[in-house]
Amino acid sequence: MKQKNTKNGKSNSQKKKDIYNKVLARVTPTKQDLLEEKELFLEIKKQVETLEGKHSHLEWCGSSARGTHLKGDRDLDLFVMFDEKLSDNSLEEEGLRIGKEIFNGHIWEMAYSQHPYIRGVIRGFDVEVVPSYIVKTGAEKKSAVDRTPFHNKYIKKKLNLHKRQEARLLKQFLKGIGSYGADLKNCSLPGYGVELMIVYYGGFESALKGISKWKNGEIIRFNSKKTIKRFDEALVLIDPVDPQRNVASALSNEQFDRMKLASKLFLAKPDMKFFFPSKRKIWSKDRVRKMLDKKEVIAVKASFPQKFLSDIVWGQLRRFLRKLSTQLRENDFEVLRETIWSDEKDIYYIFELETLKLQKAKKVLGPKVKDEENVERFLANKKKVLSGPRIEKGRVIIEIERKEVRAERILKKFLKSTKKGERNAIRKSLKRPNVLSEKDLLKIYKGEFAEFFTHYLEGKESFE
Repeated sequence: MKQKNTKNGKSNSQKKKDIYNKVLARVTPTKQDLLEEKELFLEIKKQVETLEGKHSHLEWCGSSARGTHLKGDRDLDLFVMFDEKLSDNSLEEEGLRIGKEIFNGHIWEMAYSQHPYIRGVIRGFDVEVVPSYIVKTGAEKKSAVDRTPFHNKYIKKKLNLHKRQEARLLKQFLKGIGSYGADLKNCSLPGYGVELMIVYYGGFESALKGISKWKNGEIIRFNSKKTIKRFDEALVLIDPVDPQRNVASALSNEQFDRMKLASKLFLAKPDMKFFFPSKRKIWSKDRVRKMLDKKEVIAVKASFPQKFLSDIVWGQLRRFLRKLSTQLRENDFEVLRETIWSDEKDIYYIFELETLKLQKAKKVLGPKVKDEENVERFLANKKKVLSGPRIEKGRVIIEIERKEVRAERILKKFLKSTKKGERNAIRKSLKRPNVLSEKDLLKIYKGEFAEFFTHYLEGKESFE
């Protein structure tokens, strides 16, 4: 069937090709970029080779080593390799020692995976120096990072130059729609997972077609002969290097649905906005005020805890968001939306409720009338009955008085009672928590928060 022409006279197919070419021109690193990162790697490699120690060699891993990274992503993931017979303590000590030698005279910090490692900045590159064991296969790993060198070998073998460009397209597409990165802030696919999608589907457009048809619990595997353990995630992307691992384990249900929707919409009507969303115009305060007049919004402000790894912090923040939301629900507030935003200085937990204030009387549904024993127990345990008991649809009903009816007070009471019980990052963030009303939100409505809050109130995806 002949494809219909778009308004500008181009077919849908030609329009997509034009978009792909423009995107790749923007996201493909230049020859100079590639030269600079290779020179730095060779320089560090030579330095490691001259150091005495128990290490074997240095391996360059990650998307930059595989040739699938995006322009501007100046990351070098370097793995110092050790014999698998070396003890965990020696691996840790040697890895840190070599890392500190490499960063001598540069800014660095200690980070943690299964083992502590050193990361920092050298000549504008974000460099990580990770100790790893030399093992026979990724499935025989001694530590979680041991499979990473095998990821490198697998992707480099499976993706030629053309498919590496296809991987770049898919990475930028997911980045554009806000669905890229397995960190706990984004809860989506890691770079390696995106590359595997290209291996599996064969290209960018084929991957979008596949994504658009995903069913919940979708399983993607690369070797059907190998058995896999049972997974319970929206997408199961079996690691060909380690079949007992789901590469997409961080992908949230929300991101799963977002990827499906964006893929369908792009295939139907291709547009650059999926790759590079236009910056939204920030609403005026007056417009925000008018919208808030039609909604019931409340927030909790806290401080972003410093001296903690960002990924660890975001995991704890999301758990605390759920705790706050649960507290509201348990006190009969219907939570319509909940979200969290931070500029990594301040944190805002935001809740949209059906109402900010409940009535004093609370209707309590009791047992069926014919269940005499439980009816008697139910009525005996209820004191200060405002109304009832009465019968509605075959059940005993009473009304009691709520202890607290304002969402603001529920949150303040909860914050006060839980502050001491929380650990680590959350305890640090709750030193001076503050419950914000809609008027308070208007007072801080500026800068990055204004951009976020406009987007929140619009309630639209960036690609719609």
